[in-house]
Amino acid sequence: MDIAKEAVFGLDIGTRSVVGIVGIMKDGVFHVKAQFVKEHDTRAMLDGQIHDIAKVGETIRVVKEKLEKKLRFPLTRVSVAAAGRVLRTIQVHVEEAFEQEKTMSEDDMHALRAEAARKAYEEFQATYENGQTFYCVGYSPVRFYMNGYQISNPEGHKVKSVGVDLIATFLPEDVVDGLYKAVEYAGLQVGSLTLEPIAAIRVAIPEKFRMLNMALVDVGAGTSDICITREGAVTAYGMIPVAGDSLTDLIVQHCLVEFAEAEQMKRKVGNGEDVEYTDIFGVVNTITQEALKEILRPGLEEMAKLAAEEIIRLNGEQPVSAVFVVGGGGIVPGYTALLADKLGVSAERVAIRGKEVLQSISFDIRNAIQDSLMVTPIGICLSTYDQGNSFTVVELNGIRCKLYNNGRLTISDVVMQA
Repeated sequence: MDIAKEAVFGLDIGTRSVVGIVGIMKDGVFHVKAQFVKEHDTRAMLDGQIHDIAKVGETIRVVKEKLEKKLRFPLTRVSVAAAGRVLRTIQVHVEEAFEQEKTMSEDDMHALRAEAARKAYEEFQATYENGQTFYCVGYSPVRFYMNGYQISNPEGHKVKSVGVDLIATFLPEDVVDGLYKAVEYAGLQVGSLTLEPIAAIRVAIPEKFRMLNMALVDVGAGTSDICITREGAVTAYGMIPVAGDSLTDLIVQHCLVEFAEAEQMKRKVGNGEDVEYTDIFGVVNTITQEALKEILRPGLEEMAKLAAEEIIRLNGEQPVSAVFVVGGGGIVPGYTALLADKLGVSAERVAIRGKEVLQSISFDIRNAIQDSLMVTPIGICLSTYDQGNSFTVVELNGIRCKLYNNGRLTISDVVMQA
């Protein structure tokens, strides 16, 4: 196997850091060939939104070059994911009937999903009339139908009619464009785009668990992205603009330290030792674990409260049976217990998912990082195999046009858009 040709490059461009993963799929197992994590030198991203394209692009460039040095071949295309900031969703149903029975092929299934995604895009554009342009950044089937009856997968079956309920997610143009421009700044081309919770759930909640009514909470630095599963499918996506950075800000204000210093202090919570730090006046201080936890508690309470409210809203005004938490912001001691309390479920039903969900991933490198920070970037890589871009970028006479990729684009579509 030519690794350089088969490799998939995924980037998790987060508020606090950029995580790069390169790997290949072989015999149904994803093999990680290289990984690298680089924190932003400044707060160039806030709440999952890129504020300084050049600085974020420079961080991406460093990650790219470090990975290329390890792999010894160039990287040109990358898969990325958008955070759920200003997220909009729509669910549609598409039904297709045939004059005579036909066996559903893989191509037929792809065409069915693509048609549903096209319909979702058209319905969204028709109903959202504030003048702001949105892009479809991901979609997933909720349930399939065969001859009027629900079925988990019609592929391979003989059918007279087939249908799908599909949920599609949309983000504003500025969020998507910021991602593209930062990636292009680093000399890369976006190969595919998905939503962070779609990527995370690909790893954190295997399909065999999705019959349960569960929630996944991906707690990053700027946003907490949420998705709900029920009856074997992902049924809803959501987001709250509160995550790990809001906790760091509490330490900044209370201890009068720079943000980077406060971030390091937060990461030491729970290690059982007093924490030494230098404030903005150059004075060296020491704070106990108990005092640090007391500073963070109001922030953790607010994070858990907002996440629980969003989970209940997305789940039809009722709590879920269990919650999996991923992402670096979710490992702060006390968060999962507070979230369980706000949801009214037992503490053992809200758990951090990290190394144990990566057992099906082969890390072909020494000293690999295998924790909850890797769940989303690996999911981004895996999502590359599931679906392509929801839209594509075409240049016509120097004009860059973005078009919804329904699989049937023509030159006239590009001309009309331009």
